[in-house]
Amino acid sequence: MLGYEIEEKRVPCVYELSYKKGNPPCIVLRLHEEFVEANKDIVPLDFFIKIFQNEHGLGEFSSLANDFFGFNNAIKKIGRDSRGFIIYEIEIPVFQKESSELCDRCKGTGLEDDLYRKCLSCRGTKYKVSYDWKSLSAISASLHILCMILETFNKETSAKNHQLLTFQICCGKGQGRFPIGGHYGIDFCNWLNSLGNHNHQFDEVIKEMENVYSHIYKNEEGYGFQAYIGKGSWLVISVPGDACGIFPEGGWEVGKGREFSCHNMDNPGQQILLLIALAILSDMAREDMKG
Repeated sequence: MLGYEIEEKRVPCVYELSYKKGNPPCIVLRLHEEFVEANKDIVPLDFFIKIFQNEHGLGEFSSLANDFFGFNNAIKKIGRDSRGFIIYEIEIPVFQKESSELCDRCKGTGLEDDLYRKCLSCRGTKYKVSYDWKSLSAISASLHILCMILETFNKETSAKNHQLLTFQICCGKGQGRFPIGGHYGIDFCNWLNSLGNHNHQFDEVIKEMENVYSHIYKNEEGYGFQAYIGKGSWLVISVPGDACGIFPEGGWEVGKGREFSCHNMDNPGQQILLLIALAILSDMAREDMKG
């Protein structure tokens, strides 16, 4: 499996994770053309597709042979680069949507009865809100299936660069059912370790997670964002929730990669924020390695 391989050796790149600022912000995936060609006609078992369709109300599934991959056009093919990677973008949707009707709970004040706390229903907007779970779930389910295909790919590509990290996403239903995990490659761990062992904080990552949170939840501020590294490539990334984030597994040896896992992942929005953090760190690592 690709994830465990990159802990022990440098492997030619199969995919890259990147990030693009904008409105909407986008997660960028670059899949090597040899992987896409080998898997373009693969469609997962109907069993998996029907689970996602039934549990999350998703539409038809589209394979890598098409201009969109996954459910509800969640992952869009936009081109190809000169290195042999096909580029896909995942636009981050607005999850919280307002109506023109005043909120039933607070009657348009935006506050709870104590006049201190934001209304628990409208989150202080004063208007009725609805939540677009389907768009977020379409991203999570599409990535879930892509990760399944990636982990079964056992050929080396002709890429000149190495696989920096891998991620695996699971799209479930209910609290704790949206885990994210993966592996950091040797070069990524060496880069992390080169930044110092005294709680190096990634301010740029934190700021962008806050920006995307505000985009998803319509200008609401989130709390509890963290992105820092301790001794031995000990990378911690946290997002709003109940101690929600990703953390390293086990110890680390110099010259090795390492595994990471998560805690209390309750919804696909949390997955997306953590994936964005990994994408930004991947961009930073690649840029530093150029020098």
